[in-house]
Amino acid sequence: MKGKGSSIFWGILFILAGVALLADLMGWVNFSLLSTNTWVYIFAAAGLIFLVAYFVSGIRNWGMLFPALIFLAISLTIWFSDRGEVGSWIGMPVLLSVAIPFYVGFLLDRKAWALLIPAWVLTVISFVTLTAETNNGTLIGGLFLYAVAAPFLIVFLMNRTRLWALIPAWVMFILGTITLLADHVNGNLIGALFLYAVALPFLLVYLLDRNRRWALIPAVAVAFVGTIPLLEGVVGGDWMGLAVMLLFSAAFFIVYFRWQNTWWALIPAGIFASIAAVVLLSMIVPENQPIFQGILTGVLLLGFGLTFGGLWLQRQKYPTAWARYPAIGLLVAGVLACFFGSNNNLFWAIALLAGGVVLVVYSFLRRKPSDQA
Repeated sequence: MKGKGSSIFWGILFILAGVALLADLMGWVNFSLLSTNTWVYIFAAAGLIFLVAYFVSGIRNWGMLFPALIFLAISLTIWFSDRGEVGSWIGMPVLLSVAIPFYVGFLLDRKAWALLIPAWVLTVISFVTLTAETNNGTLIGGLFLYAVAAPFLIVFLMNRTRLWALIPAWVMFILGTITLLADHVNGNLIGALFLYAVALPFLLVYLLDRNRRWALIPAVAVAFVGTIPLLEGVVGGDWMGLAVMLLFSAAFFIVYFRWQNTWWALIPAGIFASIAAVVLLSMIVPENQPIFQGILTGVLLLGFGLTFGGLWLQRQKYPTAWARYPAIGLLVAGVLACFFGSNNNLFWAIALLAGGVVLVVYSFLRRKPSDQA
């Protein structure tokens, strides 16, 4: 049925529908008096008419399957309801009737892979309605998310250049796993699992192309953050803060020692290590002794100073000659803090004076460009 024949078919169908509605409005017929069984036959007949029209017009016109299958599904649903059947599963035929045409469209044109997504999602929803009253809600939710991930994975497998499809596939898979574990696993473990799952794609980017070292930064950072929820079940209080600082420090030390020209990683590594040292000391020394507060401040500043001092020692390999200035200033400030304890005002006054003297003396001792020539 093409061209003129199709127009005639649809024209006659619309005329019949209009006449039926007009007859009901005029009181010539009363559709509300029709029995439920009669409506079963009416919708079944309408579905069969559209189904015949689909095959006559050519199977590639798969859009005509929507009214055909929907009418047949409604007929089946009314038939179940009329026989006293109850439950969410009764809605399954209608959902499948909407999903099937998408499958047919994909089978007729394999390039139209996008049709698989609504087809599969509707199929999953239909089976969810089938089992909603018998299975646990968490199980249904997890399986549903897994099922939603499947078409995206198929899209990628059909064409490996569609890397974008892996993102929703992976996200749905992780969310499905978390949903299944929610009622059986500790919340800290679920949080760690989620963060590890976020870190994994970045790690894969690096493993597939070792030149993309940038991907290791979010991979390592997120993975270490994911370890924090696990630590909460083992350590607590100040020990938790110490463990977190050591984790961050270790991450940057790995970057510093693993790859060349990553001298910058020594700065956050040393800063986090210094903070960890202060946290450890604060757990050991008495809190009611004011003098120890100055020592803690001094240790922190000395740690920062040693960090920049380590950079300055590598000035032959890296452009880190500038690091001597913060190194000297922080080391001097650290020593003064240890001596003056909690007398912060005196400490900062001497620190500022010392810094000013160093800058003035250095400006006089430094050679001018003409003298160097």
